[in-house]
Amino acid sequence: MSCLLPRTVVVHHRSGIGDLIWHIPYLRAMAARSRDGKLSLIARPSCRAAEVLAAEPWLEEVIEYDRRPRAGEQRSGEHDSLLAQWGMVQQLRARKFDRIYIFSSRARYAALALLAGIPERAGFGFGPMERLLLNRPPYIRPYEGSGNWVYPEATAFAQAQGLVEGPIVPRMAVLPASLKRAAQDLAAFPGPRIAFSIGTSEARKHWGNARFAALASALVARGGSVILLGGPAEQAVAAAIVGAVDAALQARILVSAQPSIQRSAALLRQCDFCVGNDTGVLNMAVANGIPALGLFGATPPLAHDPLLHSHVGSGMDDIPVEAVLARLEELLTRVRPQPVE
Repeated sequence: MSCLLPRTVVVHHRSGIGDLIWHIPYLRAMAARSRDGKLSLIARPSCRAAEVLAAEPWLEEVIEYDRRPRAGEQRSGEHDSLLAQWGMVQQLRARKFDRIYIFSSRARYAALALLAGIPERAGFGFGPMERLLLNRPPYIRPYEGSGNWVYPEATAFAQAQGLVEGPIVPRMAVLPASLKRAAQDLAAFPGPRIAFSIGTSEARKHWGNARFAALASALVARGGSVILLGGPAEQAVAAAIVGAVDAALQARILVSAQPSIQRSAALLRQCDFCVGNDTGVLNMAVANGIPALGLFGATPPLAHDPLLHSHVGSGMDDIPVEAVLARLEELLTRVRPQPVE
C-alpha cells in the first residue's frame, strides 16, 4: 500500500534549531502518510536539520535552501539569486515529488513548487497570492494569541490538513551511540546534573557570563554538577564561566561547546534539569524529557511543553541569580525527567 501513497517533500521555513524541534511531531505525521513512510525536508542550513533529525527513520533527505541568512550569520545565501532559485526548481523537479507541505505563508515556496511540477501543494495560505499558487486547502489564519507564533501555526496547519487531532508535545530521537557515550562521559559527575543553555542567537537574550558563573558556583557547592552546552561559538563564553568559578569546584563542570546536535541531546538525557537562555538547547532539553527553566527577559516565554518553566524579567539584567537559584531548587523537588521513546 505504501507505494500508492504520495512521495512527499516538506518546507520548513524557520531558521532556528528550536523551531525545527517544534515541528518534529507533525513531520512524523506527514511521513506516516507518505510513500514508504518517508519524506524529504527543505530547510535552512541554520536549523541543522540533518543533525537534529539524524535518529529519525522517516527522513529520506535534507535539501538545504539557503536564502537570506540571519543577520548574525554575516554571509550571503547560496540561493539569493534568481538563477540559484531556478536551480532549486530543477532539483525538485528531478525528484518527482507528488506532494508538498509548506510550513510557511511565503508565496515564494508555493511558486517554486508549482514551477517544479509538484501536483499537490499545501501551505498556510494567509494571502491571496499564496492561495493562487496552492491547491490543497483548507488554509489557516495567522496566530493572534500571546507568545511565540511558530508552534501554534505549525499545529494549526497539521490539524487543517487532517494529520493530527490537536497539539502534540515535541519529542526528539537520539542516536544510540551518542546516548551510550554521554552516559559514559557523565558517569563520574554527581547529581543533580544541571545543564546550562549558554548559547544565543542574539546578544540581548544572553543572561550573562557572570550570572551563569555565580549560579554554577552555587549549584556545584551544594554537591551537584553543571554541564555547559552550546556550539563552537560558545567556547569563549564557556571558558569565561568556568574561569569565574572557584578552582576547587571546576572539576564538576563539564564543557560541551561543540558542533554535534546529537552529542548535546545525548548529554541532556543524562541531566536532571536545564536552565538558561531562550535558545535551541532549551527546546532540545524538554524535547528529550528534561525539565527546563527558561530565562525570558528579551522574548516572550514559551508555553508549548509542560516541562518548560519560565522566569520572566523586564530584561535579562532584571533576572537575579538568587531568584533563579531559588526557583530551580524548588522545581528540582517536584519535577522529574520523563522517559522519551
